[in-house]
Amino acid sequence: MSLEAIALAILSAGRPTSIAVVYALLGAPEPRRLLTAYVAAGFAWSVVVGAVIVTALNGIELSGDSTFAGIVDLIGGVAALGFAYGYLRGRSEAEERSGSRRIGPSVPARLRNPSLAVAAGAGMATHMPGLFYLLGLNAIASDDPAVLGGTVRVLVFNVIWWALPLAALALAIRRPEAGRQMLAAINDWARRNERALVGTLSILVGLYFTARGIAALA
Repeated sequence: MSLEAIALAILSAGRPTSIAVVYALLGAPEPRRLLTAYVAAGFAWSVVVGAVIVTALNGIELSGDSTFAGIVDLIGGVAALGFAYGYLRGRSEAEERSGSRRIGPSVPARLRNPSLAVAAGAGMATHMPGLFYLLGLNAIASDDPAVLGGTVRVLVFNVIWWALPLAALALAIRRPEAGRQMLAAINDWARRNERALVGTLSILVGLYFTARGIAALA
């Protein structure tokens, strides 16, 4: 698997919304069952979607220097820069209107005592294929892997992407209190640094893939 795909999986693993939901589930009754449902449903969903997309991209006969791959990189890079601009501008305007920083994503009240179905749905909702995920799949497909090889790479990509929920589930089984303390610290850090984290990463990814797409097309 390419370094670009690995880097994107690592960057995607720290999305604040996922951290907040996992933290909420750890504090709910029966956190082991809820986190199991969250991880099982969401992980299966993201792997299936990723495998389908990589297979479809391979059907377009991608290669490492493919024009199509370059177009996807360029569009994704420009989209990431546009997102960073809109996100940072929107947050700044919101702070000016409120007079204070709104920190972190809000977690629905129903996640404080959710059913298994709600936890499973949250796993899928917080891991919908976003821009970084799609760019990672394009990086995987650009190596032109066979169907089995592509599926294995998508699986590895998702294991990295799901590293935090998987670690939280392991701790909920073995050391639930330690898991909640760890997630509390991570959640607090993510809330305080959300704006800088999301904005900076989006700009860096946008610049890299915009340049990569231009180079491929040139």
